[in-house]
Amino acid sequence: MSIATWFKGVRLPRGAAFGPPTPLPPPQRIYLPLRQHRGAVCQAKVEPGQQVGMGQVLGSSDEFDSAAVLSPVSGTVEAIRNCADPAGQPVPTIVIANDGQDIWASPEGEVRPPLSDPAEVAKARPTRLLRRIREAGLVRAASQGLPLHVDLSPPMAPRSYLFMTGIPVVRPTDTLVIRALDHDPPVCPNQAALAGLNLTELDLGVTALKRISGAARVILALPAGAVSGELTALARLREWEIRTQSQTHFPYCLDNLLVLGITGREVPTPYGEPRDVGVVVEPLVTALEVGRVLISAKPNLERVFAVAGDVAKPQAFVARLGTPIAEAIKAAGGAVGEAGKIIVGGPMMGFAHFDAQTPITKETEGVFVQAAEHVRRYDDHPCIHCGRCVACCPVNLVPAELSKLCEFQRFEEAAEADLFHCIECGVCAYVCPARRPMVHYFRHGKSEVLARRMEQ
Repeated sequence: MSIATWFKGVRLPRGAAFGPPTPLPPPQRIYLPLRQHRGAVCQAKVEPGQQVGMGQVLGSSDEFDSAAVLSPVSGTVEAIRNCADPAGQPVPTIVIANDGQDIWASPEGEVRPPLSDPAEVAKARPTRLLRRIREAGLVRAASQGLPLHVDLSPPMAPRSYLFMTGIPVVRPTDTLVIRALDHDPPVCPNQAALAGLNLTELDLGVTALKRISGAARVILALPAGAVSGELTALARLREWEIRTQSQTHFPYCLDNLLVLGITGREVPTPYGEPRDVGVVVEPLVTALEVGRVLISAKPNLERVFAVAGDVAKPQAFVARLGTPIAEAIKAAGGAVGEAGKIIVGGPMMGFAHFDAQTPITKETEGVFVQAAEHVRRYDDHPCIHCGRCVACCPVNLVPAELSKLCEFQRFEEAAEADLFHCIECGVCAYVCPARRPMVHYFRHGKSEVLARRMEQ
């Protein structure tokens, strides 16, 4: 008799298998928000009418939690105006008319030599590697990701966490997890990157991340049945561990739950993160981008972007940053029938967007197109107390009671009932026969609690 590793969550339909990402031609106009992560907004360094080249700094900030915005094409700055970012918020955006020449800008300051030897990277100073990552403007490839130089913590300055005793517990990082699993299938950019894997970039990227984080152990978390012979040989050579997991059992590819399943360490909630238990989790796409930056000594100006759902040809692309989402949907054959929703991210945790001209940014992983006949309509039906949400909640909450507290504006009571432990995975709304908008209630409740506490 076998024992199930996970007993909650849901089994999602298996999406189409993604092949290697195909290049997407750059559009005539590029839209680059001056904030493409959780952090500070950059200040524009160019003006309308100015000529720019590839790799030129368009926006930067002195704040540590900010990543520079670099031009992915050569052309002319048309305007700087507010546009909606992938979260739907207005952000100052630089609009560039692409001249189609792809001329690189002249380097400013010191020219960094390429790093192509893993042995050299393994001996390099972590601050030297972090400087290259910050200059390249890399952002962790995830929804609302952090600048990569912020997300990584050098071994000389590990993170600390206040446990229930109130005593700061400092635990240096000892494990690096490279996640080739995707949070919200069928939007699978990491799966596509794995299908077209560049082993040289992976080797350098993982070596650099291991050196910066100070981890002694590296684990590759891969989809079941996706382990190639070349990857196995490289893992054996570098002494990396390989763990496989099904992507259809949602939401156990989320970082905190993945750490529990792989290492047995439980990340403290509600505000904890894997680093608090000595683990750094980085997506495969991010590791490949780090390796590419070190090999080429140039900034990364592209993103692996997946298009899934009700489109003619679901697939992944290598798209220039700033490309409108509509261009990627068009390249995937367009929507099948009338598009009812365009969801930035996956169907479970993504955000429905109102503007298909929203650009692909450093924090976007893909888009899910939903036909009008497949859109699930919510209503205001009261909870029928069936208990399905309780049986499926992966963090052991009582979503039915929390949703009622938030619905009737009893926000502080909801907070005392562990509202902030909710990870907003959407499983409760997925199984609810009354079609209650559970996650909407939770997000509204959290925002109200935080706003009221800020006023006090």
